[in-house]
Amino acid sequence: MTIARARRSVIVAAVSAALTLGVTSCSSSSDAADVAASSPATSPDALVAAADPSLVPYNFLDDDGATWKGLNVELAAALGEKLGRTITFENVAFDSIIPGLTSGRYDLALTGMFDTKEREKQVDFVDYITSKNNFLMKSSFTKDVQGFDDLCGVTVGIPSGALEGQYLDEASKKCVSGGQQKITVNEYKDLSATLLALTSDRIEVTPNDSAANAYAMTQQQGLKVTGGYATDGYFAAAFPKNSALTQEVRDAFAAIIKDGTYRRILETWGVADRGLDEPLINSANF
Repeated sequence: MTIARARRSVIVAAVSAALTLGVTSCSSSSDAADVAASSPATSPDALVAAADPSLVPYNFLDDDGATWKGLNVELAAALGEKLGRTITFENVAFDSIIPGLTSGRYDLALTGMFDTKEREKQVDFVDYITSKNNFLMKSSFTKDVQGFDDLCGVTVGIPSGALEGQYLDEASKKCVSGGQQKITVNEYKDLSATLLALTSDRIEVTPNDSAANAYAMTQQQGLKVTGGYATDGYFAAAFPKNSALTQEVRDAFAAIIKDGTYRRILETWGVADRGLDEPLINSANF
């Protein structure tokens, strides 16, 4: 899902341009979530989480351009209470997150990242929510798109570094070998820029997480979703290889699942159907 970002840039402004309305939370985040998300790391007990702030509704910046909001932000506040450590967020370009983890710059990543077998070679994951993805397009787009094989001859946009790039490359090769036109793929710096490209007719379709697409449709009329893909995967928190924090966060997720906090947060953000009965470690299916 995936969906380069400039460090410390005010991404919320780009989302506003893309969707014509300012990005606001679809729920009221708790004060604890706001404090955990926006306070600087001032003690050795604080954990720094890398995140892409364009990934609504998982991670995004409030109208002040500084306060973090979203599903992952609320989960981080709940996890922090179990860990006894504050989790702060740092604005990081998506394709710079794994290098930042492997170099020890960040303690973890809590953003819209798939656990994949390839990524498991570099980092460890705690899987905490199932994936559900579909294709976003304008309502006027008439081609029936149920999967990547239906995108022959279509101009598709994705954020740079998104997992969907692999699927599109494979599907485009099949298009050409079958005598059809290739898939034209345009990559953008983040999800906000990708949505702007869609609404300004520079692309025709963007594949993305279902919750992000649903949120986009609440902000801009004339959009629709179709099809689905990669429904057997997981969104996951990522950690440097062999970090003790991996098991600690796994146990913290288990604790908030048990006490009901996890389900309440997922319900708030409309993804309760994607919850897990228990968190998993490095359980990629692809």
